[in-house]
Amino acid sequence: MSFSSELRRVAVKAETRTHDIFVATVAAAADSIVNGSPVTGAPGQPVDTGALKASWQTTFESRTQALIATKSAYAIPNEEGIREDGGPYVQRSPVGGRHSVKQTIAGMPRLIAQATRDVTGGDA
Repeated sequence: MSFSSELRRVAVKAETRTHDIFVATVAAAADSIVNGSPVTGAPGQPVDTGALKASWQTTFESRTQALIATKSAYAIPNEEGIREDGGPYVQRSPVGGRHSVKQTIAGMPRLIAQATRDVTGGDA
């Protein structure tokens, strides 16, 4: 095998692994927001009817960009614990909690590290 073909093989492997790590990280971030995660400390979404949890969608906008979002009117009040009128937003669910998005964002380096270990088998 020539040096240039070996270099190309390594480059393709690196590109594939990078994309696989990205996809795994996005999936872990979405799961952290919706269901909670011991990696990020996010509690996940509270459940009354299950509508808020079900409303979160992940969209891959390109090979390097993804969007995890919801159009639920009560997602932001739940995240921040504040109603639109400024009063407290009372959580009645015994599961889930506040700040899942914020804690997931703060925990992204740990999610990336975990996804890297998962994809590479620790052989990064």
